[in-house]
Amino acid sequence: MTSRAFKENAGAAPIGIDNLAGEDSAAISAKTYAEFLQRHEVVMRDEVTMLGFKAAIEANADLFRNAIVLEVGCGSALLSLWAAQQGAARVIAVEPSAVCQVARQLVRQNQLEHVIEVMQGNVEQLQLPKVDIIISKWMGACLMYSSTLEAVIYARDKWLKPGGSIFPHMANLYIAAANQPRDSPDRFSSPQHYWTHYSGLDLRQAWRIIQQTPAIGCVDAAQVLTQRQVLRRFDMRTLQRSELSFAVPFKLRTLRQAIAKWFVLYFDFRFPGATHLKPITTSPSAASTQWKQALFHIDAHLPLCVGDVIDGQFRVERGIRHLDFDIDWSFHNELVNVELHKQIYRMQGEAEAV
Repeated sequence: MTSRAFKENAGAAPIGIDNLAGEDSAAISAKTYAEFLQRHEVVMRDEVTMLGFKAAIEANADLFRNAIVLEVGCGSALLSLWAAQQGAARVIAVEPSAVCQVARQLVRQNQLEHVIEVMQGNVEQLQLPKVDIIISKWMGACLMYSSTLEAVIYARDKWLKPGGSIFPHMANLYIAAANQPRDSPDRFSSPQHYWTHYSGLDLRQAWRIIQQTPAIGCVDAAQVLTQRQVLRRFDMRTLQRSELSFAVPFKLRTLRQAIAKWFVLYFDFRFPGATHLKPITTSPSAASTQWKQALFHIDAHLPLCVGDVIDGQFRVERGIRHLDFDIDWSFHNELVNVELHKQIYRMQGEAEAV
């Protein structure tokens, strides 16, 4: 679907950002617009995800009608606008950054300020009424790499009415192994000596950090070498913060012969009351989304044959601004024997920008 088609499918009200630089934007600084574009343009251009949310809201029109709705981490507040179009009695859109000013403009331009209130702040620091529905794009890279996830859990425990709904309410995190595409060189394709002897300098530490940092990129379905395995199912109705760090064993059975270069993590999620809608997925076999896939470099020679099995344990520890991963794995066939191999990775930085 093209960007033009996305705008045409946005609903009855003219939801869009075409006139944000007009007279109504005089009080918004250039810095705020730059932040909006940096953080949220990629989100708004992710038609798979955004139109998936819109379809789920429309499929649950009876649920949204006359409901009090809370959007956590609203960004441009498109989800709030669509909820209001389905007859919500009140929508509270919460955004911690100054981008909430842009959201307020969109609300005014679509003449929904009598329904939607945009509030700047963290949900943990606000006083809000009880709500019928929480809606949020809380997912991040590796599903969990977003501070909005904790905010949704807090809002659920604090303000969601008994029997209330969360959109989306279920998510699955998967792991598989993949090879390196011939026509897509990556940061690991340069030989190690490029980093360790760079123009007479010793940069071995840079090489180690590169190996231990997950990459965010797109893997083609043809590169996937093994069956997938579910690492974790997240039920947002019951999920606790303590469950965001976990360890789980895995067995990946090989489907095709090649040399494995990556462990690949991806996820899908679904909405309540919309059983006829397919889950939104970041699978390599589906259309690309803003999250792509998370790639964990395998630093050992791993030639796979059909029917081989990679045994291992996946562990993640959640920090305030990072995720630490341990992937312990073993493998053997007629070509190679790896009794036990430990690899550690860290994903860090600004979660919302990943």
